[in-house]
Amino acid sequence: MTREAVDLVAALSTARRAAHLYPQTHPSYVEAIASFTNAVSACVAARPCTLAVYAGRLYHENAPLPLDVPAVRSLAETFESHNVESVTFHPDVAQHELVALLEALSAKPEAGYDLAAELERAGVVGVTIGVIADEDAQKAEERNRKKEQDRALYHRLLALMQRLSEQVARRGEPDLEQAGILVEGVLARLMEDSAAVLGLTTIASASEPSLFHAINTMAYALVMGAELGIPEEGLASLGIAALLHDIGKVPFDLTDPEQAQRAEVLHPSLGAEILSRLPDADRTPMLVAYEHHMGVDGSGHPDREAGYVTHPYSRLVAIANRYDHLVTPKPHGLGLSRDRAVIQVLREGGASLDPMFTRLLAKAFGVFPVGCVVRLSDQSVGVVIAPGPSPLTPRIQLLFEPDGTETERGRTLELAGSGLDIVEVLDPRSLALDVFERL
Repeated sequence: MTREAVDLVAALSTARRAAHLYPQTHPSYVEAIASFTNAVSACVAARPCTLAVYAGRLYHENAPLPLDVPAVRSLAETFESHNVESVTFHPDVAQHELVALLEALSAKPEAGYDLAAELERAGVVGVTIGVIADEDAQKAEERNRKKEQDRALYHRLLALMQRLSEQVARRGEPDLEQAGILVEGVLARLMEDSAAVLGLTTIASASEPSLFHAINTMAYALVMGAELGIPEEGLASLGIAALLHDIGKVPFDLTDPEQAQRAEVLHPSLGAEILSRLPDADRTPMLVAYEHHMGVDGSGHPDREAGYVTHPYSRLVAIANRYDHLVTPKPHGLGLSRDRAVIQVLREGGASLDPMFTRLLAKAFGVFPVGCVVRLSDQSVGVVIAPGPSPLTPRIQLLFEPDGTETERGRTLELAGSGLDIVEVLDPRSLALDVFERL
């Protein structure tokens, strides 16, 4: 602590008081401003002088100013109320700039008031303001940045699937190099936050449902694969296989009912044949394309000899494929809610679907998967944004208060230990919600 800093705090406090009490022509005001200017000049004689506030204490040169020094406590409170972390006085500061600082500090702080911006508009360069970081705002900014990156990744995948479909339609085989790069991007996001990968599947498909289905199937399969403990190289192979599992449908016009019916029966064999043409490629996608409609109980297609055992990746993709078909709205009806789709998949375990992997899906997704819009026992409404410590207690992003008013964005709830329960799963369309935007 220096004597000059103590004198500066005292002079700043006196000048603020004078600015409140007297017009600028009053002798007391003129004297207070002169004393303040002289105190600043003394403090910046050797180098810039910074007063900073942290946890309610005022500091100079990293040393706290004693609370028994007059005006220290009130100046710290003033800084914090104006969202100011530090005020730095530079050697070339002019008196009119100090007056501008006094006026800015004297203004009643309101939401959105930016003292640094006020001084910038006044042309002040001799005083620098450090703003207290708004952690909530920073978190919201980071969340929005990640969301835009996720959206961009999804749309790159859509564009990729469009190109691959055009390649197959034009020359009969797809170029998988770019597919591998984008799947690696999804894997990187999966390792960082598996809930975010599940969140991608809530992006609404206004057109090209087959492309959205391919991407969603990949996302579901990767989350299950990661839960199973498949190493990263294996996950990359699983991801490409899931992305291309329906590539055999490309040559058909799926808007024509007769062709769509033929595609359903023939696309596994045709997809395997298309992928078999790729030189020196991983054969897993070819195998998954061929097997993903083979039930573990011998049902499904293509026909195979008794005792034929499908590849584990084919069984994972079959479940991911089935789950996405269950939750996707039909042309003349609604899809199942995500929680009911989990139950239906479990019911089909042991019949067409592998029973161990259906339980894996329930474990990885939870009873209330990411994207479920839920009503809680206090009548508030939220959307599931991540699994919790148990399948029944996910993490919730609150949307509406119990009285129906919209909740401030970014407010989350750990259902475990909250004393609340999920009592109902709602159709997001009934609330006009874009689920992805609220994750």
